Amino acid sequence: MVQGTQLGVFLVTIRLARDLINMNETNYIRGMRWIVIIASVILFVLILTAWIREGFFREWKKYQMDYVTLVTGMESFSGAEMVQTREVYQVDLEDLDRVDRCISCHNGLENPFMVDSPQPHRTHPGNHLMDHPVTKYGCTVCHGGQGRALDMDEAFGRNPRFHWPHPLLSQPYIQSSCGKCHLAIYSESREFEGTGVFYSGKDVFSREGCLGCHKARGVGGILGPDLTEQGDKTKHEYSFQNISGEQTISNWLKEHFRDPEMVSPGSQMLKIDLPDEDLDALATFVMGLAKPDIPFDYFSVEALREFKGERNLLSGEQVFSFSCTACHGKYGKGKDYTEYKTGVPGILNRDFLRMASGEYISFTLLKGRSNRQMSSWAPDLSGWKDAEMDSILLFITDHKDKAAYMGNQPYSGGTISKGMHYFDRNCKMCHGEDGKGDIGLTIHRNDFLAVASDRFLFETILNGRNNTAMPSWFDISIQEMTDLIAYIRSWSSKRGTDYRMNLPPGNIEKGSLNYHYLCSRCHGEFGEGDTGPSNLNRNFLLAASDSYLFETISKGRSHTAMFGWSKDVHGEERLDSQDISDIIAFMRSAVNQEWNYIHDGSNPGNASLGQQLFRSNCAECHGENGGGTEAPALNNQEFLSAASNGYLIGTISLGRSGTKMPSWGRGEEDYSALTGKERQDIAAYIRSWQRVRIRKD
Repeated sequence: MVQGTQLGVFLVTIRLARDLINMNETNYIRGMRWIVIIASVILFVLILTAWIREGFFREWKKYQMDYVTLVTGMESFSGAEMVQTREVYQVDLEDLDRVDRCISCHNGLENPFMVDSPQPHRTHPGNHLMDHPVTKYGCTVCHGGQGRALDMDEAFGRNPRFHWPHPLLSQPYIQSSCGKCHLAIYSESREFEGTGVFYSGKDVFSREGCLGCHKARGVGGILGPDLTEQGDKTKHEYSFQNISGEQTISNWLKEHFRDPEMVSPGSQMLKIDLPDEDLDALATFVMGLAKPDIPFDYFSVEALREFKGERNLLSGEQVFSFSCTACHGKYGKGKDYTEYKTGVPGILNRDFLRMASGEYISFTLLKGRSNRQMSSWAPDLSGWKDAEMDSILLFITDHKDKAAYMGNQPYSGGTISKGMHYFDRNCKMCHGEDGKGDIGLTIHRNDFLAVASDRFLFETILNGRNNTAMPSWFDISIQEMTDLIAYIRSWSSKRGTDYRMNLPPGNIEKGSLNYHYLCSRCHGEFGEGDTGPSNLNRNFLLAASDSYLFETISKGRSHTAMFGWSKDVHGEERLDSQDISDIIAFMRSAVNQEWNYIHDGSNPGNASLGQQLFRSNCAECHGENGGGTEAPALNNQEFLSAASNGYLIGTISLGRSGTKMPSWGRGEEDYSALTGKERQDIAAYIRSWQRVRIRKD
């Protein structure tokens, strides 16, 4: 009809134009009359069309009439369910800054008799309206869509030509709306009816370690964008250039999870290999991460507390799941270089746990690794609390599943031959053939075995020595421990015991002076070890009884630089029982001493010789200059400040089971063993890269 009208106007206009060329007063009057008549007809047609359309053909009126037909046709109809038709119903929601007219079409929303009716007349599912009445909440705050619209296409807001920022949400993504007000990320919040997919997404979010890179409500990493208000973003804030399929936020998120770099070129995010149902759940959850600008009384108490930065403490296992699993894996196995271009160490790897002290792990958590994906998890940066950092440290170190148990009886009855096999496999690489010494201490000696009790041997083998090359053999079985101690005992007829000594009370201050004047020249200023072993080591002091310390200080070790300070020394430096008691008191006080640095400890290796050995054996994976090409970066100042020389030598010696890092102490099928001196040389070369010492605090 519009096209016909346009043609008529066109023809009349041509005729008028022709008449105006030969204009005279009569023609002018006639022309103007025609213009008025045509304009009046057009206006009348438009008004009539609008009246007919608005009066008889509006969708909302049709739906209202259909609703009346459905209701009056029910057997249970009593008239109470009737509604007035031919009205636009709207809810003014000043607190939410919106107007919703959805009930103009959804008349049966609260009518329990319409539960099986077709849309838009069906009763709202569940009991949500009991806690969320339409008069207070409206519809679009949860469902999305354009609340003022009165036809379906405009109300849904999905058609690109409408440019509506918040299209109507479909299942399961509508569940994300519940999270915007009720979600508590860091505590167990009540799961509402019909939100199973959303809370499944919360589980995926936590177990996949998303906070390793992203922050949410003030907690998490700093490598990726903050997700606290991700759910508030509109469709127009996403680029769909590389998205196939629906151009919706939910589809963008799922495609991004599958292949982050394809969707967002340059992204460092790891691919998430999950089934579609988990991707749907995760997308739903992320869409629910929001901080809507609405009054506080719409939020749950738990959500409000988190927005204010208040939350319950999480366990170490929970912190590990939230923050570490994306890179280090759910079971701490890490990722090799076929999966991720910079690789990720396995922090629950058995051999890593043998060598890594609590100080090493804590330092790494707090300082991170520069130029790597490992950022600092210091509380002021990550949002985790001090107690939670302590908890995650315990969670990691507690994976030393110590199988052996000392009991109250000395070890006896072990099989010497089996103990020798265990020693040759695991101990000889450092302690030498028959324990006669190499880069590790000589333990095949009478004066040592005469003072070392079975308990001392047990705890030394089980717990190792933190920040030295002596690993923790925490997974040794009780039978293996018995056999190993039996083999060590076979070297001497003497057997040390922990006997009670009646020493005079020690003076810590005097002991400190004597230690630093007499002992530190070999054992190091901080007891970290120099030409002598580390003797202010916590593991050593917990294993060594007072009798062990007294006998060792007073009598020394034959054929070593450790002479007996009561037996071999004369003059002013000779120590009596009181002097030794003072030193022991000082050493005991150092058990809980916190040093400012992780001290390197001793290493007599030659860096120049180590350079060639490194290039021949290590550079293929670690890079020519230790930058890390197919293995961790060793030329890293945070790593070198955390790793003692003992850690380096021990790691080179043991390798990493389950990875490409071989045991250079044992030797393997494709790798010949390196001598102890060669391992020390490589460690010295690695140490030569250190340019700064970073404090622990």
